[in-house]
Amino acid sequence: MAQSVPTCEEGIPTIDGFRPAVLAVMSDGAARKVRDIREAAADYLGLTDEQRRKLIPTGQPIYRNRASWACSSFVKAGLLSRPSKGVYVITEDGKVVANRQLAEYSEADMCEWPMWQQYQSEIAQRRGHTLPSAQQISADQVDEDPQIRIDQLVRDVNAEVETELRQMLFDSSPEFFEKAVIELLWAMGYGGHSGTKEHLGKSGDGGVDGVIRQDPLGLQNVYVQAKRYAQTNPVGRGPIHEFAGVMASKAADRGVFITSSTFTKAALEAAKYMRSNIVLIDGIQLTSLMLAYGVGVEKSQTVTLYRVDQDFFAEE
Repeated sequence: MAQSVPTCEEGIPTIDGFRPAVLAVMSDGAARKVRDIREAAADYLGLTDEQRRKLIPTGQPIYRNRASWACSSFVKAGLLSRPSKGVYVITEDGKVVANRQLAEYSEADMCEWPMWQQYQSEIAQRRGHTLPSAQQISADQVDEDPQIRIDQLVRDVNAEVETELRQMLFDSSPEFFEKAVIELLWAMGYGGHSGTKEHLGKSGDGGVDGVIRQDPLGLQNVYVQAKRYAQTNPVGRGPIHEFAGVMASKAADRGVFITSSTFTKAALEAAKYMRSNIVLIDGIQLTSLMLAYGVGVEKSQTVTLYRVDQDFFAEE
């Protein structure tokens, strides 16, 4: 059983309360599937059968939802690792927190870890502003239109999805990343009605990772260069010049250079003044486009809002 009682909602510990339970379960260092972690965490917290039957609106048991979110947040903070899909292992940092035997561990508490700080920094960048404090959120929402609040929540959730998507792209193989960006450009309609797409990265075709032929004769081609770089490793001027050289050798005038990281100022300036038209897409823009065009993601939930039909009540 847990050492102290965490805060509860619906009679069930919050996500903050589930986090220490998850770490306690994982502290032996064994790899576990998420379903096993959820049940073990519920046992650790002493949840009754009645509590385990309570559901969120989508039909999932509340305790499973909260335990899953706890696992997901720990991966982002580097307290759990995910060696394979749905399987988790505690890290050395995770053991440090587990040894504290806490009742709760919040997102604010996780700011002690650099990986979580970096994750939150990217979320803030996607939102276009610094993250507000909990007190500011509460104060701002008092007189706010519910529709505006819902729209903001949707943007916030999507920003988190985009950030997770970016990390998954970086964790994938270079070949997968190249194919993913080609699929994105195809989904954006660059192939037209009769075009074709081809992944060339494996063949080492002169520094070009893919091509989208926009017409059957191949008279209009879009060449693609994809660099799966860590966020701390921006693309500099050199690779841009190399890509421009390859395009020139093919008499091409359209290219897209995509990276999972960012571009240096020198790289941005180089692309701007190239004779060939080279569009640069960084990791933030890449994942935003993937959400916009449904590449690598799926719709999770649809919310329907109602309003009174004034015409129905209009008496003749």
